[in-house]
Amino acid sequence: MQNRLVYAIYSHGNPEQVLRLVRTLRALSPQSHIVVHHDPSISPLKAQDVSSAGGIAIPDPVPGAWGDYALVKQHLHTMRWCLNNLEFEWYVTLTGQTYPIKPLQGFEEFLRDTPYDAYVTHFSAYDQNIWPNDEAVRRYHYRYIQLPRFRYWHKVPARLRTLVPSVVRLFNRSQPLLKLFPYPKSLPTKLGALQWRRPFGSRMPLIGSNLNSNYRQRVVQHIVEYADKHPEYARYFSKTALPDEVFFSTIVCNDQKVRVANDCLRHIFWPDSNAASVGVMDMTHWDNLEASDAYFALKIDQNTCPELLQQLDRKLGIHFLTPPD
Repeated sequence: MQNRLVYAIYSHGNPEQVLRLVRTLRALSPQSHIVVHHDPSISPLKAQDVSSAGGIAIPDPVPGAWGDYALVKQHLHTMRWCLNNLEFEWYVTLTGQTYPIKPLQGFEEFLRDTPYDAYVTHFSAYDQNIWPNDEAVRRYHYRYIQLPRFRYWHKVPARLRTLVPSVVRLFNRSQPLLKLFPYPKSLPTKLGALQWRRPFGSRMPLIGSNLNSNYRQRVVQHIVEYADKHPEYARYFSKTALPDEVFFSTIVCNDQKVRVANDCLRHIFWPDSNAASVGVMDMTHWDNLEASDAYFALKIDQNTCPELLQQLDRKLGIHFLTPPD
């Protein structure tokens, strides 16, 4: 029985590398569906170029920003489109900086034969070994609004600017009702108010994860149906911080009918244990990639280390993408 997959690529920049990933996936998996949701607010990617590379550009892509609920909407939008337009057995999420590190036949045969319904790294959101200092409380027990940017921030003396993080920490520790949440990557700070009624708790534990996931078709269906039938769930998380890191895993891992393996099946480079985002690999990571049991790795950036992608292309036999030596 054929096990047809959807490889769903979620990207926001570097369209050349996204197209390279589409071409590679098409070469390694001729029968799969390859769909691309590319954030239109950051860099353009033409649907015709995606089609020429062997993929499908998701219509009406959702613009978004890091850590915003728009990331959840991007995934739900793509899931709905695939459910309505494609026939598939598995749904595999990829970023624009993910790349195969092995031929995909073994990966697809593994998913065909597995007894599990989902592969996603997951954990209790309150596990202090993973999210310390009550990070889950700070993110998900408060309803946030975005504060306006201070347009003259660049004129504030540097000495005063260095005091701001200490002032924020003092404010947050002084009382439990309000939280200031400074976002990284120069994004606006948010102000949150404590919420007493939450759509998770002892009956529905809050489960942390990331968006590197693999779901059977019926699990994708369950996610979309749950979001549609419980609009209060979506409304609540739409005002939290970094909702994408709990939204899907809390739905999936609380469904007793879904057999979930605690593994995302990716080789991921974390610069350190407390890193807020995935690090970019270079040739010093080659031996780790060779030793990995995973079939995909991230982050790999062709602008940072094109040699790594060229070496992977040689290993995978993707000769039409790698220039000769």
